[in-house]
Amino acid sequence: MGGHLRAGETLAQAIREADEEIGLDVALEDLTRLGRRFARGVARADNEVQEVFAVRSDLPLDAYRLHPDEVEAVVAVPLADALALFEGRAAEVAGHELGRGSSTPAAVRVTVAGFAAGEVGGYAEHALRGLLEVVSGGVPAPFELR
Repeated sequence: MGGHLRAGETLAQAIREADEEIGLDVALEDLTRLGRRFARGVARADNEVQEVFAVRSDLPLDAYRLHPDEVEAVVAVPLADALALFEGRAAEVAGHELGRGSSTPAAVRVTVAGFAAGEVGGYAEHALRGLLEVVSGGVPAPFELR
């Protein structure tokens, strides 16, 4: 999930997006910084500096509450499989999806094209490497992509 800071807003205020979008209550101390991405728009002036954070949640998919207007689905994929996907070592991987309005996750095949950051390598690969470090109890070295 993602959110944008409003003018004058702090990170502590911005993490409200987790509760608004997926029903996950997150505190500032729950965040682990993964890195920074400078994203530049191609067709229009939409340049952003994106600070990327991780939060570990061991909730089952059916515990999330999806915002009816902003979130179509949440998908769970084992991190090692997701990394293989974004490193280009797998064309698709198995996952489970909880769609908007559904109370039961369903099996799904996941491809890189199904993600907003739909490219092999780059941002998603760096973020997934950081997530692997977080779930194994470590603190990742932050990335910076320009």
